[in-house]
Amino acid sequence: MRNQRLKSWRSAEQSLLGGMALASLTAACIWLVLGPAPEVADYLIAVALLFALFLASLIVMHLVGSTRRQMEAALESRASAERRAIEALRESEAQWKEVFEHNPVMYFMVDADGTVLSVNTFGAAQLGYQVRELRGQSVLTVFFEEDRDVVRKSVEVCLAHIGQTHSWEIRKVRKDGSALWVRENAKAVQRQDNRLIVLIACEDITERKEAENALRQSENYLAEAQRLSHTGSFGWCVATGEIIWSDETFRIFGFDKAPSVALDTVIQRIHPDDQARAQQTIDRASGDGKDFYHEYRLLMPDGSIKHVHATAHAVTDASGGIEFVGAVTDVTARKQAEEKLQEAQAGLAHVTRVTALGELAASIAHEVNQPLAAVVANAAAAQRWLDRDTPDLQEARSALGSIVDDGNRAGEVIQRVRALVSKTTDQMVPLDINEVVNEVIALLHRELFGHRILLRTELAAVLGQVLGDRIQLQQVILNLVVNGIEAMQPVTDRPRKMTIRTHQEQVGQILVAVTDSGVGLACQNADRVFDPFFTTKSEGMGIGLSICRSIVESHGGRLSAFGNEGPGATFQFSLPVHREDDTP
Repeated sequence: MRNQRLKSWRSAEQSLLGGMALASLTAACIWLVLGPAPEVADYLIAVALLFALFLASLIVMHLVGSTRRQMEAALESRASAERRAIEALRESEAQWKEVFEHNPVMYFMVDADGTVLSVNTFGAAQLGYQVRELRGQSVLTVFFEEDRDVVRKSVEVCLAHIGQTHSWEIRKVRKDGSALWVRENAKAVQRQDNRLIVLIACEDITERKEAENALRQSENYLAEAQRLSHTGSFGWCVATGEIIWSDETFRIFGFDKAPSVALDTVIQRIHPDDQARAQQTIDRASGDGKDFYHEYRLLMPDGSIKHVHATAHAVTDASGGIEFVGAVTDVTARKQAEEKLQEAQAGLAHVTRVTALGELAASIAHEVNQPLAAVVANAAAAQRWLDRDTPDLQEARSALGSIVDDGNRAGEVIQRVRALVSKTTDQMVPLDINEVVNEVIALLHRELFGHRILLRTELAAVLGQVLGDRIQLQQVILNLVVNGIEAMQPVTDRPRKMTIRTHQEQVGQILVAVTDSGVGLACQNADRVFDPFFTTKSEGMGIGLSICRSIVESHGGRLSAFGNEGPGATFQFSLPVHREDDTP
């Protein structure tokens, strides 16, 4: 068509130029033939005019040709631009078609009734269908029955708000019946024929949903584990003072669940007697940024007491600040069990003490009889000194003084026996361990003598104090000495020797060791002798040394035993040196 236009332009140009030339020649001929006879001058003028007219025709022909060529170039450029635009449009359509078909996003186009007008290949394949299987079908086909009401309502919302984008998350059902979680972004638009359609883009969020479900399940497991173990978790940002608690931590402290908790609120719930110590721990941790752990009591609104144990690990956040991540455990039941266990151990220890004293009845009787016999003898002597014609008052006073000393000796023996027999609560006080050793030796003096045992003491002259219960430590030393006496009973071919020594170790520990020359201790029994009901004696119950270990460990020490290089064995225990700033 454009070529036909160019041919028409060329024909018109040629006709115009030919007509002008013909008209010019015709006019010249008519003038020459019919006009008056020209003079030479007029003839020359006519020729000049004719030539000028011919030249003008040539100029007009050139201008018309130039214009034609420009128009041809413009038309050709326009035609080329149109061809490029058409080609670009085709490429764009192909690209968008490629994007629509193969973009990893599911696209649906449905009408107002929910019929699928179009679906991309990727989306259909993601659901296990061919495109032709979905086109013309209800979009509800790819949703579970229980979710279809939600789909209808969502489409109605889009149709009621044309041009606005709406989003929701829902399940789709594949052809094989499996579920596919998607996030749908939908918008209703109006076509040129005034029909309403809904454009839907679906993003596969199945992995995210599965991860969320797994995380939620893990959180549920963790919450249940915390509830069963009575252990809650917490996070503490030192810079802001903000504390984040788990549900179990809120339950332990008796607070309603909240996004965060203030540090002052936590301190107020702590028992008044423990608040200062807890505040010191918190201040030290926030200052040095090191891990910490402590135990304290909570005073609940109903007046009950809870025992909790808190431990925290320091971490550095992205800004370089210190945060603590930790756990708090309700140990009230454990504390109550420990108290009952301590009561039971105390009762058992009391029984063992009474039993031991029963076995030492003869020695105790001898220890009491000695000062009583001396009292009687001194009293008789005092009577004789006073019955003289001239009473010897000086001798009588001396005899009476001896009576007082012997009475005190008997009273001390009875007091020691009563102290061991009495069932009292723990009294942790600073003690000189050498005094405790000497008190036990005085009580066992007759027993040692009766079994022909040579006792040697090596008590350190300069020895620090220990923090302990005098009666319980006497029981430990008494059991160790009695065990040594029993271990040496079968020995007849060598002297029976026992050594009790005390000294302070370099690590701030005071050591008490009882060494005998008896039958010794087998290596395999060195650790088992402290187990409950384990004994190497035919008539033993196996509870004495177990009680001794419990007593020593409750004092922060350690009880051990080993065989000597020569005959016999050594039983020893260590206790920490007491410092004045220690809290009993």
